[in-house]
Amino acid sequence: MFTMECIGIDIGGSGVRLGQVDVTTGALVSEVTMLKHTTETSANAILANIREALKEFPEDLPVGVGFPGVVQNSLLKTAPNLGSTWAGTNLSHALRRPMIAAINDADAAAMAEQAFGSSKGENGTVLMVTVGTGIGTALHRNGILIPNLEFGLLAHPTRGGCLEEHASGRARTMDNLSLDEWALRFQEVLNVYEAEFKPDVIVVGGGITEHWEAWAPLVTVQADIRKARFGNLAGLVGSSLLAAAKTNR
Repeated sequence: MFTMECIGIDIGGSGVRLGQVDVTTGALVSEVTMLKHTTETSANAILANIREALKEFPEDLPVGVGFPGVVQNSLLKTAPNLGSTWAGTNLSHALRRPMIAAINDADAAAMAEQAFGSSKGENGTVLMVTVGTGIGTALHRNGILIPNLEFGLLAHPTRGGCLEEHASGRARTMDNLSLDEWALRFQEVLNVYEAEFKPDVIVVGGGITEHWEAWAPLVTVQADIRKARFGNLAGLVGSSLLAAAKTNR
């Protein structure tokens, strides 16, 4: 039987979002549950909170999880913004649900935008850039997702360190940057991505899209730059689509 609804979970650097999604449209069919945490919160504590929150959703629905790191077959390989204790975690076992599918969070966001959002129907090279606690990236080429590309960890060409150290949401807070100042740094990130990957379309998601009108006119790219349709919920929606794909194939 084709699954019409799935649960999406988006684990981020400062919180977790859960929601029930109609996977035929990408529309939410429940309220979004938000669980707050910090970088000091342990993996066990965050997972326990997710297990508790899942009790409010139907038990028979498949669950998709977006996670900020490299994910392979529900196994977490890296977690640069949440700490090394996450590495090696099997999300299917940790969340105690039989139907769990996991994916990098930026990949999940890109899936949502490619299916129902700002890059729907696009071929060529589509780069998704999510700006939250860190910088997540995902790449579709001719409609095919290339998973686990952590381009936020590429070296900055002039400032030292990696790109997300200078232009992520955390960097904006830590360095007390105005939106104008942050936009200058984000321009540097986009310059690297355009030089390296020659995208036809760049879709920007994450919390920074709440201020799109303030900063988007300040950046210049050759690609067609677009605001993510799903904004901060793209990862949640995309992870639910993954769960549906795994269940219905």
